[in-house]
Amino acid sequence: MALAIALITIFTQVPALAYAKDLDQRVPVAPGGLLQVDLDMGEDFLPERLSLDIRSHDADEVWAVADLSGPGGSAVDFRVEHDARGVRLYGRSGGLLAWLLGGPGVSVRVWVPREFSLDVRCRSGSVRIEEVSGSVRARVNDGSIEVRGVEGSLNLKVSSGPVRVTEMLGDAAIRTSDGSIDLEWISGDVEARTGSGDIRARHMDGDVALRTDSGEIEATELRGRTEARTERGAVYARFSGSPEGVLETYGGSIHVVLPEHAGAHLDARTRRGTVQFGEGIEAPGTQRSEQYVGAVNGGGPALRIFTNRGNIRVDRR
Repeated sequence: MALAIALITIFTQVPALAYAKDLDQRVPVAPGGLLQVDLDMGEDFLPERLSLDIRSHDADEVWAVADLSGPGGSAVDFRVEHDARGVRLYGRSGGLLAWLLGGPGVSVRVWVPREFSLDVRCRSGSVRIEEVSGSVRARVNDGSIEVRGVEGSLNLKVSSGPVRVTEMLGDAAIRTSDGSIDLEWISGDVEARTGSGDIRARHMDGDVALRTDSGEIEATELRGRTEARTERGAVYARFSGSPEGVLETYGGSIHVVLPEHAGAHLDARTRRGTVQFGEGIEAPGTQRSEQYVGAVNGGGPALRIFTNRGNIRVDRR
C-alpha cells in the first residue's frame, strides 16, 4: 500500500511526462564510411523495450529515426556526431521515470549507403542488420542479434540471447554466452560458439567451427572442413562436399550422412555405444562394435568422430 501511495504521489507531483523529441536526422556521407552506434538505456531497462534496425538504402546519407513511447520517454536523449572518421549515434536514458515499468519503448531505425561498415553496441535490446556491404561488428549484453544479407566480415557477441545469420558472403565470428545460434546460406569461414544453447547451420560453403558447452548441433549441406563439438548433446552432420573434420560430443549420439560417392578416412570411436554403417557404405577391414578406423567408400579426407556416451551412425545420402 505504501508503494502504491508513493507511485501515485510521483505521478501527481510530476505534471508533464513530456517525451524527448523523436530523432529524425540525415547526415550526407560517401559510400565506404563507418557508422558507430552506442545505445545504453540503463541496467534496469527491459530488452524487449529497445529495438535497433539498420539497413541500406539508395542514398548517400545516414538517416537516423527514433520513436519513443510509454512512461520515461522524457528521459531518453539521442546525439548524432559526424566528421571525417564517420557518423556516431548515441542514445542514453536516465532520470526519475526511466526505471518505471522497465523503461520507455524505444525504436531506432537507421539507413546507410549499401557500401558502409558498422560498429554497434547495445546494453540491452534486439539488433537487426540487413543488406549492407562492409565489415560489421555488433555487441549486445542482454538481447538478440539478427543479420541478413551482409557482404563482408562479421563479428558478433551477445552475453545473453540468441543469434541468427542468413544469406551472408564473408567470414564470421559469433559468440553468445547463453543462447541459440542459427546460421543459413553462408559463403565463408565461420566460427560460432555458445555456452548454453543449440546450434543450427545449413548450407555452409566454407570451413566451419561450431561449439556449444550444452546443446545439440545440427549442421547440414556442408561444403568445407567442419568441426562440431558439444559437451552435452547430439550431433547431426550432413555433408554436400568432401566429408572432413571433427565431430565430437561427451554425452550424446552422432549421426553423419555422406554424399553418395564421397569417401573419407574415418576414425570413429565411442566408449559406451556402437559404431554402425547404413546401407551402401563400404567399410572394409576389421571393425569392433565401438570403433572403426579405416577407409570408407575408398578413402579420402580425414573425418574423426568421437562420443564418450552414445552411438555413432554413418549413412549415405
